[in-house]
Amino acid sequence: MFFIPKEDLNYAVQGLSCHEEVFKNKTFLITGGTGFIGKWLVATLHQLNSENNFNIKIYILTRNKKLFIDKFIECLPKENIHFIETDIRSLNNLENFEIDFDYIVLGANDATYDFSLNLETLSKTLISGTFNLFKTFVTTKTKSIIHLSSGAVYGDISKYKNGARETDHSLIDINNIGSMYGLSKALVESILNQFGDQNNIDIINARCFAFVGPYLPLDKHFAIGNFINDCINSRPILVNGNGSPVRSYMYASDMARAILLSLVQKKSMAINIGSDKQISIEDLAKLVSKTLENNDVIIKDKRSIHPEKANYYLPDITLLKSLGYKESYDLKSSITKTYKFYKDF
Repeated sequence: MFFIPKEDLNYAVQGLSCHEEVFKNKTFLITGGTGFIGKWLVATLHQLNSENNFNIKIYILTRNKKLFIDKFIECLPKENIHFIETDIRSLNNLENFEIDFDYIVLGANDATYDFSLNLETLSKTLISGTFNLFKTFVTTKTKSIIHLSSGAVYGDISKYKNGARETDHSLIDINNIGSMYGLSKALVESILNQFGDQNNIDIINARCFAFVGPYLPLDKHFAIGNFINDCINSRPILVNGNGSPVRSYMYASDMARAILLSLVQKKSMAINIGSDKQISIEDLAKLVSKTLENNDVIIKDKRSIHPEKANYYLPDITLLKSLGYKESYDLKSSITKTYKFYKDF
């Protein structure tokens, strides 16, 4: 499925195949299905079909069906994957949409800086898009909505030295323009929770942190992607800043499994999706260098002026582990696998 290694997909479905009552004969709508997380969810659900004959139907909402199919035509099966070509901000020509979805994944947003700082695009996609989804796609058959939220809803996590827990209070600086993304995600969580209570639908706010793996953009603001890209292009690894910010990284197959595991509880919840193994950006750059091609590491030692950048970004994943989640790949292996994917792509 796509070009994702079979080994990764086998790991992705571990712990899911045994929950036949959750997945068999179910219909999924994935908004944002052509993005990084969306591709992995589509591929993982298809793998569940292939291994277990679960008869899962997958609908991908995309603004440009042709562009997506042209790029992935050789690896997209047709029997269980369908497309809805529209924009969640408007949902044109879908007034009489009649398909019933058991599960809806609300992930139609961009995690890049440009998106997070554009108030008009942010509000139309996250807020208006959520209400459009209610009106067009939710029916009495809908059991759960998985909202691909963000660790940004916690705001300043630095006081939570072992990672932010789902029950921790948000510490968002509302005077900081960089807080718009976190505030918007928190508002969507609140809107969904109220809607779920009123309509007896389980709402899962999957608070996503940082990831690594095939299809992660290498040319955006994701440090680990930038570092791997530097190695692919035989450049020195450039650290924009002093390297002190702390992050953690979950491999993509673990990410997909973790998100879908949240359906097993059959109840509303907020749940952190990420790794609890922290590393500084400087140490990350050195690990990428040592693991791959021993590129020089250059630290610019200039304070980032971007208002959204957090110095500490780490989840507590006790709740996720209670669902049976176990890490498949450590960070070194994740870096190697991502590098190999892009070298061979």
